[in-house]
Formats: sequence, C-alpha cells, structure tokens
Amino acid sequence: MIQRHLFWAFLVLLNLPLQAQTKTERATVEWGPEMNDSKDGAFDMVVGYTDDFVYMLVWQKKERFLRKMDASHRIVYQKLLPMEIDKDDHALETVQVLDDRILVFSSYFDKKADINTLFVRSFSEAGFAPMGRMQRVAVMAAEGRRAGSFSVRISPDERMILVDQQLPYEKEGRERFKLSVFDRDLTPMWERSVDLPYLDSEFAVVETRVTNDGAVIMIGNKYAEKRAAKELRKDGKATYTYHVLTYQNDGSEPEDNPIEIADKFLQDLTLNIGDEGDILCGGFYGKKGSFAVSGTFFLKLDQNTKQVTHSSFKEFDADFITQYMTEKEEAKASKRADKKGEEIELYNYELRDIVRRTDGGAVMVGEQYRFYVTTTTTSSPNGGTTTTTTYHYIYNDIIVVNVDPSGEIEWAAKVPKRQHSTNDGGRYSSYAMVVKEDNIYLLFNDSGKNLFLTPGDKVEPFRYGKDMLITLATINGDGKVSREALLAMEKREAMTRPKAGVQIGDDRLFIYANWRKDHQYGTVTFR
Repeated sequence: MIQRHLFWAFLVLLNLPLQAQTKTERATVEWGPEMNDSKDGAFDMVVGYTDDFVYMLVWQKKERFLRKMDASHRIVYQKLLPMEIDKDDHALETVQVLDDRILVFSSYFDKKADINTLFVRSFSEAGFAPMGRMQRVAVMAAEGRRAGSFSVRISPDERMILVDQQLPYEKEGRERFKLSVFDRDLTPMWERSVDLPYLDSEFAVVETRVTNDGAVIMIGNKYAEKRAAKELRKDGKATYTYHVLTYQNDGSEPEDNPIEIADKFLQDLTLNIGDEGDILCGGFYGKKGSFAVSGTFFLKLDQNTKQVTHSSFKEFDADFITQYMTEKEEAKASKRADKKGEEIELYNYELRDIVRRTDGGAVMVGEQYRFYVTTTTTSSPNGGTTTTTTYHYIYNDIIVVNVDPSGEIEWAAKVPKRQHSTNDGGRYSSYAMVVKEDNIYLLFNDSGKNLFLTPGDKVEPFRYGKDMLITLATINGDGKVSREALLAMEKREAMTRPKAGVQIGDDRLFIYANWRKDHQYGTVTFR
C-alpha cells in the first residue's frame, strides 16, 4: 500500500512542472472591473482604437451607446446614439473615429417616396458633443423592397472617405454603383455613377477601397461565359479571373487590370494599401479549377498602373497539408485525391489579414472557414410538424505566411484548432492577432487537451465547459509554433471573443471576455 501511495505521489510531482509550463510567461493580462450586461451594457463591437483609448458599441435597454474606454479599462464616457431623428427611425450604418472627431453614419428608407438616404453626424472625440448639423451625403432611388445599400471606407492615412452606393439590382443588367469621395472634413471631392463594364451575372465585386489620393480601387471576379466556363472546367482551369478596376476623379474610363498568373488558380485575393500608397495582394492558389488550396501567393502592384511588379509563391507539400490530421483523416483525404487523380490539397481556406511588418515585410494569415445550414422537421403525436433551422459556423486551422522585405515568401506555418458553433454567428470562434518584431501571437478559445499536440494527434474541438481555455499560440521568426495557456488554472473560466480583439500599440492586445456570469475587458501585454 505504501509503495502504491509513493507511486501516485511520484506521478503528481512529475506532472507539476508540466502543469506550470502551461501558463505562458510571454505575456501578462491586466483585467478591468467585472461588468454586467443589464447594468453596464452588453458589448457589441469595437469601432475604433488608439494607443490610449478603445471605442466600442454597447446595447443597453434596447438602445445603442458609444463607449470610450481608457487603457486601464475605465469608462471615460458612454453616450447614447440617437436613432430617432426628426421622428424618423434611422438605421445605424457605421461609426468612424478620426482623430478629434467621431462620425456616425445612419440611413433612412422613405417607403412612401421610395428613397434611401445616407446621413452623417459629427461629434467631438473628447466628450461626444455634437459638431454642427446632420449632413446628407448620399441619396438613391429605391425600387419597392430593393433599397440598395451603402458602405463607407476610409483611406489608410484617414484623409479620404468613400461612400459606396450599391444601387438596386436590375435583371440582365450591369451591376451599378455610385461612388462619392469626401475629404476628412466631409467636403465633397468627386462623385460619379458607375456601370461596371460587365453584366451583373459575369462579375462579382469582392472588395472596394479608397487610396490616399482619392482614387477608388475595386477588386472583383470576372466569370467566363457558360460555354467558355464549361471548356475551362474540362481542362481543369479557373473559370474566373481577378480584376482590379481603378476609378479616378477625372471622369475617365476605369483602368481594368486582370491579375493572372500562369498555371495558378488564384483564390481569396486580399488587398492591402500602405500609407505611402503601395499595394500588396495575397491569397491562396490551387492547381485545378476548384476551390482546393495547394499553396499561397504574394504580389506587389504598381500604385499607378496597378500591374503586378513582383510575385512570390510557395507550394504546400503533403507533410504540411496533412500535418495535425489523424491517420484516419489523412487516409480519407488521400483517397479523395486519388479518386480525382490529383495531389492532396486543403479546402475552405480564406485569407483574413495582411499585416505589414516594421522591417518592410508582411504577414498573411488565413483560416479554414465553412458555413452551412441544416433544416430538420419533427412530427408531434397530434399530427403537427415543427421545422428547425440551424446555422453552423466552422472555424478550423490557421495558416500563417511570412513574407520578407523583398517580397519573397520565407515560410508557412499551421496552427491547428477545431471550433464548431451553431446559431451564434461564430461569436467565440476565430482568433485575435498581434505582430511584434519577429513573433506572431494568436489568441483563441480552445480545448485544454490540445496544449501538447504533436503531428498525428487528434485535435480536440473547443466546447463550452471546464475543459476550455484561452490558448496563446506563438510563431517565432523561423516559423516554429508553440502553444500555451494564456491564464492560470484558477482563472480559466474566461472565454474571449477573438474577433473583437484589437492590437493597440506595438505590444498590447485589447480583449473582451465573458467571466463567470459577467464580462470583463482586458489588455494582454507581450514581453
């Protein structure tokens, strides 16, 4: 009996250093006071931040408030966003924080007149006091229930504001836009109506940006016509091409530059415009005309001509693709590839971020994402039926790609995770990120069983409960990945909303977390 007790005591002592290592020493967390949704307001989203303050929207008693919070997580002010204006109920479009001012954009759809109007109100950043009268910035004619939509974009240096009006859809017509560019004082700079040079069925806009000099860049997919698409699919080629359309303030025809790389099926192209106007693009590519991923690419575009001036590619080998797959998962993926006569590939990856390094390099981060809907119908004893619709959100492995200052891809690393939630918009899924010097830090909700994963181990899914923790994954300058728990064992009841996290300063991450029945805001400082 004594020997048995000694044996178990030895196991406990053996495990103590291991458990001590699970709490990271790379970062410290400072928490603000505990808050309650009903008393203090339910967190909605972050709308702006500086090194010293974070601005967010909160819900309280069915009304929206703008909250300004300092670096110590104290509320500087919390002001109501009035959405009933002159007895009209407005819809909030967006809130933009620009230095000493906060711009609140709202829209009003006049059903009687069939007019949809976008307004903006200016408030002081210091105390959220109104600055001048509400300004009408865009008007579009609606067509019954088709009211069109507005979007607002800010240039990298925050000197230009783009209001993009997507006009109501016309069957068999061209996709129509109206572009309005203002300076930071909301003085109109230029405006023009745009009919894309392609039919609506042939072209899909992916992203629209405004540059520091007031030009508008639009990225979209130009699809081949049905007959041509059929032939392309036969040959295993892409059925669409990425195009970069540039609209200037001189009224000239748009510059239309296709981005084509021979023998590469480009996917999820994402754009980043630098403070100096240079343009970076990145994404994933496949070898066949499908949405399977076999590698990653990085492009530099000339800021004037929008032509590709530099390209870099990295193909993922089989070891990288199957890393952290179990034997069963790997066998299934190999069987699927063999059946199609293709090499093994990844699926459902989207490029989320392109972050510029201070040394001139960049970091690209992609995530495996899938959304689907299921519908079930059950019958009751009295002959009635009940139909339930469930929305599924899946956020799995992260891929991090490092690009050196010359634009060459140095390495790619994979960070495994499994997150599957329903009917919540993926609120507690995905990741938050900080780039500091050579290190890349990723924060996400995870299962504690995954802290010591090795290739071939089963990746346990994140579930609400006692096994959950906030994981800190660190990728060093050589692409090596390590995983640790952000918090000590006694504090692991916290569950963060990763997509709400924002990097403030060079080494801090502002986060929101549910803490027992309440919530807290915190700052993670990396050493």
